[in-house]
Amino acid sequence: MKKFTYLLLLSSILAIVSISELKAQLYGTNTFEFQYGNLPFEEDSDLTTSYNQLNLYYDQGNFSLFGRAEQFLTPVSEANYFEFTQKRFQFQDDTFRLRVGNFYETLGSGLLLRSYEIPGSVYEDEFSRTRYAFFRDLEGVAFDINLDWAEFKAIRSEALQNLLPPNFEPDSVRRPDLIEALQATFYPNDMVSIGGTLIRVNTPNNSDFSSYASIITNIQLPANFQLFGEYAFNTDSELFSFKTDQSYALYSGVNYYKGSFGGSFEYKNYSNFRLGSSGFNDPPSLIKEHTYPVLNRSTHVPNTSSEHGVQAELFYSFDDGHSIVANYAYTVNEVFRRNEYREYFLEGTFKVTDQFTLKSFVDFANDEPKLHKNRISVGLISDKGFGNSKNLILDLQYQTYEESFQPKKIENYFSSISFSLNSSLNFAAIFEATTEPGLTDNPNTFPRIETDPRTWLGFNALYRVNTSNSIALFVGKRRGGPACTSGICYEILDFEGAELRVTTRF
Repeated sequence: MKKFTYLLLLSSILAIVSISELKAQLYGTNTFEFQYGNLPFEEDSDLTTSYNQLNLYYDQGNFSLFGRAEQFLTPVSEANYFEFTQKRFQFQDDTFRLRVGNFYETLGSGLLLRSYEIPGSVYEDEFSRTRYAFFRDLEGVAFDINLDWAEFKAIRSEALQNLLPPNFEPDSVRRPDLIEALQATFYPNDMVSIGGTLIRVNTPNNSDFSSYASIITNIQLPANFQLFGEYAFNTDSELFSFKTDQSYALYSGVNYYKGSFGGSFEYKNYSNFRLGSSGFNDPPSLIKEHTYPVLNRSTHVPNTSSEHGVQAELFYSFDDGHSIVANYAYTVNEVFRRNEYREYFLEGTFKVTDQFTLKSFVDFANDEPKLHKNRISVGLISDKGFGNSKNLILDLQYQTYEESFQPKKIENYFSSISFSLNSSLNFAAIFEATTEPGLTDNPNTFPRIETDPRTWLGFNALYRVNTSNSIALFVGKRRGGPACTSGICYEILDFEGAELRVTTRF
């Protein structure tokens, strides 16, 4: 497939270049990141590494090209690489789109297929100690047709296993699953859409395809209600049986809004529904995603082998700028034994003056999959403006919970203070502490086990040179752990040292 893809790309480039009368545009971005330092408890504390990502775009009329090159340099030669990690040719007009190469696509709600990219992320694998962009794309060919009354999609591609670095050999292991998919969505009127998806998957060491299908609907009801849902299933399973030995995924919900008030209710039921060897599908988690660090690290990651649950949310925005959000999530996971996850979240924003805002949250959860009981998280964030783009933000967060087999409650502290001199220059200091036994202990002092709280203190500076260039500097200790963005969770490693990042658009 790769040889065919590259041949199409080369012929497309020659075709575009030959159309000289069309106006062409070449632009791109570049991110350079240099680190001096290492993970904690490592002997080589002055390790130097650098990572660079170059993205190039070329547009000419209805045609466009895209290419991404990534490079990583370190004293460990086995971890070094220079790779063209993405290439794409695209033709698009008012009704038709053709993509060849690397692209992103989500079918329906993501029950059958979801690809993604976390913008600006640089992922580091703890085993290979290699850094690279964190994304899960598709490589192959895709067709889209958009009409007034219907949309059609066709895909034949290989999904990326993004936990393997770009220099992993053999390269075919990074794209183990062949996917063929068709999706059709019809719009009988402005209030209703209904569609379906059919997908075939061929995994390594399997000559036969596995087939899956889904039914998708979205209905705009009277009185500002919106009903939506998708039911996906293995075509060899019993339709709508919902037995634990069957392979299916059901996601549905309802939204309501009126003026400044709104709410939603969602339901999920997943059973034996991890598709392919790379798990290229990503059903909705129905867990509120938080930007607050103490809550973001505690985000529940759904297990599609056996999980069902609900999420409900209400919000109201007052005329004077105040707002309130309440969220409830409940999940039951029954992979090996019954585990429940239950979370109550309340957030309020109070606009004291035009230049001063207070935001506070409180969260209570019982997280049996993580063995966390009575987890309480609170936070207070104040944002004070001083005019002329000057701004001071103080962020204080605290979390405590009981953990099985631990005699004392575990505590997490987070605090930060940031100051913007103007729209171009920002400084911040971040302090964190924890009593979590898995983090306080130094593995190099075995069998002695440290129990004193562990702390991190780091300083950030950001300078926006202009609208196209920025420089970011970090110095100190940075806490790692799970990070979740747009429903995608991945691990960030601890770091101690200095990090410089230069971002350019041209």
